Amino acid sequence: MKFRKTGGLIGAGGVGQSFLSRMPALLAHVGPVKGASLHVSRRIANNFRAGVGVKEYSALAKCGIVFIAVPEASLDSICGELAAAVPLSGKLVILCDVFRDSTQAGPLRAAGAKVATLNVIPELDEKVFVAEGHAAAIDELERLLAFDHRKLIHIKASAKPMYLAGVHIATHLFVPWVAGAVESLRAAGFSRAEATRTVGVLGWRVIRAYEKAGPKAWHAAAAEDLHKFLKKDRAALRQADRRLGILFSEKMDELLQVFPREPKRQAKSIARAAN
Repeated sequence: MKFRKTGGLIGAGGVGQSFLSRMPALLAHVGPVKGASLHVSRRIANNFRAGVGVKEYSALAKCGIVFIAVPEASLDSICGELAAAVPLSGKLVILCDVFRDSTQAGPLRAAGAKVATLNVIPELDEKVFVAEGHAAAIDELERLLAFDHRKLIHIKASAKPMYLAGVHIATHLFVPWVAGAVESLRAAGFSRAEATRTVGVLGWRVIRAYEKAGPKAWHAAAAEDLHKFLKKDRAALRQADRRLGILFSEKMDELLQVFPREPKRQAKSIARAAN
C-alpha cells in the first residue's frame, strides 16, 4: 500500500494543535506549507517538522493533494485565493475539521478540485475519523489513515449535519444534564466526589443499556416515573434551585414530547439489558 501523492498544506489559526501534526504518514509526504506569510509558513513547517514554508500559493501547483486546516471564518477567502492561484482540476483538496460539507466548497469545486472534508471524532485518541466528499479523495484518505492504523468512517455529504448533531449532543449538550444531576445530588447532601461518582456509574449503566437494546432503552416505566416525578416535585425543584427547576421541568417536558412513552412490554427487556 502506498500513499501516492505529494502533499501540500495550508494552515492558519491553531493549525499547530491540529490532528495533522500527529499524522506521520501525511507529514512524511508534505512538501510546500503555506501560511499567512512566509514567516508563518516556515514556523508551521518547523512546528510540524515537515515540508518547506512557502510564500505563494503557486508553490502548491505540483501537489496532488492539498490539506487545508484553517479557521472556518477564513475558509472561503483562502479557498478563493487557492483556486485563483493554482490549477486545481483533478487535484484532491481536503478540508480539515470544518462544519461545512464538501458541496459548500464552491470555488474549489468550480475549479475542478475533488473535494472532501475530514473530521476527527473527539475523545477517541484520534483513532477514528469521519470523511465525506469525492470518491477519489476518500480513497486516498483511507490509504493515508491506514498507514497510521486509524479508521475512516465514510458518510454522505448530506449526512454531515447529523454527524455533527450527534457529536454535540454527546459532548457539549450532555454537560448541562450531567451538571444538573451532580448538583441535585449535592443539594441532597452528597459530597461533590460522591455525586460525580454516582452520576458516572448511573450514566454508564444507561449507555450500556442503550448499546444492547437501542431505542428500547427508553421504556414505559422510565417515562411513567418521570411524569410522576414532574407532577409531584416540579414546584419543589423550582423553589430549591431555579436552574434545576428549569432543567428538570420545562426541558424534561420537551424531551418527553420528543421521546414518547413506549409500550410497557419493553420494560423487562431493558432491565435485563442494563444488568
